[in-house]
Amino acid sequence: MSEKVIDFEVPIHTLANEYPEFVDIMYSIGFTKIKVPGMINTVGKIINLKKGSKAMGIPLDKIAQAFEERGYELK
Repeated sequence: MSEKVIDFEVPIHTLANEYPEFVDIMYSIGFTKIKVPGMINTVGKIINLKKGSKAMGIPLDKIAQAFEERGYELK
């Protein structure tokens, strides 16, 4: 089994395709717009976690903690 690695510079579209639970984790920490139909396939191709964090006002450490708690390694 490969390691689960979250890179804050990778577009969320890529992460969502690689990790099926990614969208639910993001939604649970406040990225409610991530489940809007088409959002991942449009904006998600150009927005990474750093940009999304700033845009939504959600601290990077909160995002990091959510993924670490679920067994992800952060890059």
